[in-house]
Amino acid sequence: MSGSGVVLVVLLLLFLVLFYITFRPPIPKIQQLVGFVLLLVVAVALVYLFWIRILGGNPNPRRLDLARWLAGDTIIDLTQFVPGLDDMSYIHRLDTDGEEEPRKEEWVAFYRYDVVGGGKKGPFGGAIYDYDRCRPPTVHAYELVPVNYDYLGEDGVTTEVANIIPYQDPLSTDRMGMELDRPEVIVTGFSRGVATDLNIFRKVGGEADCVPRRTAQLAPAPEQIVVSPFGYQNIGSFRGSYSVAREGAKVIVLDRAGFERSQFVVRRVYTPKQGTYFRRDNPEVLVEPDEEGLAFGPGRPDQTRQVYYPEKTVLAFFLELGPNPTNAMSYVCGGGKSTAEYHPEEFGLKLPLAELEKVVVCEIRYDPEVVQEQNHADRTVWAKVVEVKKGGIGRCEEARPVECTVTAAPNPAALPYGCEWCLRGCQAR
Repeated sequence: MSGSGVVLVVLLLLFLVLFYITFRPPIPKIQQLVGFVLLLVVAVALVYLFWIRILGGNPNPRRLDLARWLAGDTIIDLTQFVPGLDDMSYIHRLDTDGEEEPRKEEWVAFYRYDVVGGGKKGPFGGAIYDYDRCRPPTVHAYELVPVNYDYLGEDGVTTEVANIIPYQDPLSTDRMGMELDRPEVIVTGFSRGVATDLNIFRKVGGEADCVPRRTAQLAPAPEQIVVSPFGYQNIGSFRGSYSVAREGAKVIVLDRAGFERSQFVVRRVYTPKQGTYFRRDNPEVLVEPDEEGLAFGPGRPDQTRQVYYPEKTVLAFFLELGPNPTNAMSYVCGGGKSTAEYHPEEFGLKLPLAELEKVVVCEIRYDPEVVQEQNHADRTVWAKVVEVKKGGIGRCEEARPVECTVTAAPNPAALPYGCEWCLRGCQAR
């Protein structure tokens, strides 16, 4: 008798024994049997969730072992031959090219390299695995390579596929030679729980005939290298020391200087040009940002006048002046002036509100003096700003210096020093 036959006999005997134990007199009611089965299901679910959520258990190795055992170890398991790919959570099934195929999803796999701490730490790389329709089918690996062969993320990565850039790519054609608008593969990398890296890829290449490829593989010419007709081109690579974010095709990069007490960041906004975020004359250099200027890293404080640092009042005033002049004027000394009282020359500016789109702050400089700030002394903040007309673009090359005075208005209930910082005015320099 074969091994499976022995197992079948043992299971049958065990079934009969358990059946007898369950239904011997007095026979339980059907409600009791159903309740007992449900109790077992709930108990297993509780143990499973407790192991995962509380004890931090990882079920993936056991799931893989079970899958290999059920399949007789005949399945192709990427974790068995891709170094640094040791967890199923690093593998995603996504349609990365938008092509009509019997099975549309490809394998997007991420792996760690240069690992430390027994493989628990290390940067992430990635690759896409796809098969062709030749005979026999071949699985191809397409590495996702950022600029300078950089990493995709430090502590974690996520991925999605979306057609965020409508673009008929001349590098991507069908069998009729028609240019294709393929979707983008977007990889977000995380450092210490914050999204700091963003890489965008697009599949390029045209459908190749299988016959010449197989002929070249079976009888290659001297020094001939047979390569896949496809690849995934990096069309945008971003990293922010504070964070990166994406809004559609718009990428926002925030960089922060060291020891910047007010959490100011340099905010740069990029949009693609002709299907890429890189310059056409230098595919490793990003295009010029559409917008660049200072911003609040975590956002404008809720109580903008009750801030620790007077320079925050200056930045809040200029950033709000275009989109929300009422808010901006509430930061001016005098108890919430109306916008009707706004005179640009009082703030080192020239444009009236009717012509002003926004003010770009390119630089802020201040001298921290803790004792003077605690004693409610007037403070001076220097800035470089650009006034942007309606429908215009602000360039920091056009920035003009202004010198602003911030005054402490007494308010015993205000934090942190029993005062509210308000902007007295600015002078052009």
